[in-house]
Amino acid sequence: MGYGVMKNHTNLKNRAKAAVAGLALITGATLATATPAYADYNEGLQAYIAGQYEKSIDTWTRYALAGDVRSKKVLGDIYSGKALENVGDAAIPIDKLPIDYVQSLTWYTLAAYHNFSSFQQPSTLEVNDKIIAEQRLPDIRMRMSSADVIKAEKRVAQKFESGSPYDLYNLGFMFQRGAGLKKDNVRALQMFALAKARGVGEASEAYERLEVLMTPSEKKRAAELIEVWQPPLPLEFTGTTKQQEELDKARRELNEIKRAQALEKVADIDVELIQRSLNALGFRAGAVDNELGPGTRAAIRRYQYSTVARNPQMTEEEKRSIVTGTLSALQTVSLFQEAARNQHPMSQYVYGIMHVGGIGVERNGAIAVEWLEKAANQNLAIAHNGLGVIFREGTTGLNEVTPNQSKSAFHFAKAAALGYKPANKSLEKLSFESPRDNQ
Repeated sequence: MGYGVMKNHTNLKNRAKAAVAGLALITGATLATATPAYADYNEGLQAYIAGQYEKSIDTWTRYALAGDVRSKKVLGDIYSGKALENVGDAAIPIDKLPIDYVQSLTWYTLAAYHNFSSFQQPSTLEVNDKIIAEQRLPDIRMRMSSADVIKAEKRVAQKFESGSPYDLYNLGFMFQRGAGLKKDNVRALQMFALAKARGVGEASEAYERLEVLMTPSEKKRAAELIEVWQPPLPLEFTGTTKQQEELDKARRELNEIKRAQALEKVADIDVELIQRSLNALGFRAGAVDNELGPGTRAAIRRYQYSTVARNPQMTEEEKRSIVTGTLSALQTVSLFQEAARNQHPMSQYVYGIMHVGGIGVERNGAIAVEWLEKAANQNLAIAHNGLGVIFREGTTGLNEVTPNQSKSAFHFAKAAALGYKPANKSLEKLSFESPRDNQ
């Protein structure tokens, strides 16, 4: 039996729940997901049920702007006159909730093309609301004039353009595919260029693929738009108004929720791997037995003392709170990071897997591959197998890895050659699958 990075496991194909499938360091049946926090959405729901309609819309708007997909979808419902789910006997008060199809199309589109990334592990309800929002787009568009559709699309584009570099990248795809917005290759090329200039690696490939399909005049127009582009003001408001302060607070709350969910999953990392990292750094955890015994606790204290020693400004009370003999989630992340940087191959592997699954850190495909490659270069068979899975399935979150069958086959073959037997079956299965993008 292999050493478990986590006590539970799901296949990476189930992207909403999985960390990485087929890795010997991951054992068990189902990845334990953090309990989603719905205080943001439910706060608006309870106000709606109580008849506090203005408060409900205000609450949902604040959390939708902060990035909550359920609040985005429900605003689409509200402004289209759609009956809400889970409201008991509460009926839509048409006289108090005016129909506004521009608002409805804007929110439905933002929900339909919401990007689950970073720390976020979407719940079933969140995924369902995203799907429902996309299904409702055609009906809303049919009720609107062309001018109002254009108005809503401008609002959607403005929201994405005022967001992160990755939002620019996603907006480029929306323009390129005509998904949620009118197809426009010039605007798509502009967004890909802006995203790649801001560090989104995948945007470079997207830019190159699109550029060869465009005419010289289209490329010239895109270059002109790139030259004069300025980030638009957010949809909501600007300045330091009370509303802006509340929105910033809502965003911080959602980020803390995502961070907390990621840290909760650290508890599923096996003690055995912690012992290996402690030994690699010279803290003498002793035998690797997957037991949190006296020797391991003493090693943890030595590690914690080393942290205290690097921060002489700490008070005695702060030191006592850190040196406990039990690792906190943040300390566990720091331990694996430190051991990985110290060239310990197993810790490099674990730290890479943490970035695939959002375990204590942001999901980030590029960083995951970087650390797994470091471990693989030290002939760690399971690291090659992990890379095989990643290139077979791709990743979610920041800097997504695109499936690449040839790279996947290479790493599975290396893992098999180094004696990792499950890789043989993965390699055999891969040979029967339809070819994927090998760019």
